[in-house]
Amino acid sequence: MVKLTGSDFVLWIHVLAACIWIGGQITLGMMMPMLRTVPDVMRDIARRFQNLAWGAFAILIVTGLINLHDAGISLTNLNATPQSRTLSIKLIFVFISGTAAALHAYWVTPRMRNASHAKRAAAVGTLGGISLLAAMLAALFGVAIAQS
Repeated sequence: MVKLTGSDFVLWIHVLAACIWIGGQITLGMMMPMLRTVPDVMRDIARRFQNLAWGAFAILIVTGLINLHDAGISLTNLNATPQSRTLSIKLIFVFISGTAAALHAYWVTPRMRNASHAKRAAAVGTLGGISLLAAMLAALFGVAIAQS
């Protein structure tokens, strides 16, 4: 049997948090169109997911920093190695995902409560899609780093 290390445990927690962040966005994206006819339920589900998702995002940041340290990658020189350059790209996607999700949850959605269904769906759908796509790309670049 392969010996499990503290680094393995941190990476495992990182992957679980990514599953929550990405998988939750996919699940909500699939459910929300069906829940539009019951707005109270839709809002309750979205709020509950936000609590879980932002906790997972925080865990991703913390475990990501630990993973960097364990891999010997420094934030001070993100162009030194192929791994650190790949990390730079991943961090851009993490920033885009988090920013789009925050705009979706805390800026656009609260301000569009009285907007038409089409405008609201377009705005929140676009930001949700950007957040999800960026998160999936961040995960891809994370796998590339882990495999190097």
